[in-house]
Amino acid sequence: MATSATTSKQCFICGKDKATLYQCEGCSEKFCFADLLKHRQENVLELENIVTDCDTFQQNISEQEKDLYHRSLVKQVNEWERDSITKIKQTAEDCRQKLIKPTDDNIAEIKKKLNQFITDLRKIRDDDDFHEIHLNKLRMFLEELKKELEQPLNVSILEERTSFINKILISG
Repeated sequence: MATSATTSKQCFICGKDKATLYQCEGCSEKFCFADLLKHRQENVLELENIVTDCDTFQQNISEQEKDLYHRSLVKQVNEWERDSITKIKQTAEDCRQKLIKPTDDNIAEIKKKLNQFITDLRKIRDDDDFHEIHLNKLRMFLEELKKELEQPLNVSILEERTSFINKILISG
């Protein structure tokens, strides 16, 4: 840090002429022995301040790492995700209901016809008044009901190419 000098000059701090001065290699100034120690102590204190600032900065980094999910922009992304999922779930539920209602209505209509058919069938059996033409008509009607139940509804699923969820991007 310091080298001895034999020429007489003034100390940088006290300004006194001294026979022996020591030059600081860092700032290139010359100091008497007493002021050299003060200068060295100032450098030690500055180093401690730098260490303290470094520790504080390191602590800030650790806190930000822990707080990643609570940052404002991450919260916005999380909110967008929740809203998008909610929209998708609601759309899926709406589509399910649109599929279920016609199917349920169709089954209810078939059951209504079947109940009437059963009533008519019991009456014919109880009255014991039927022949082959009646039997053929009854068989054909029952087959028509079966076909109605097996026949798929005239419904299909279409995908729209327009998005109802806004895509987000990160810039910067």
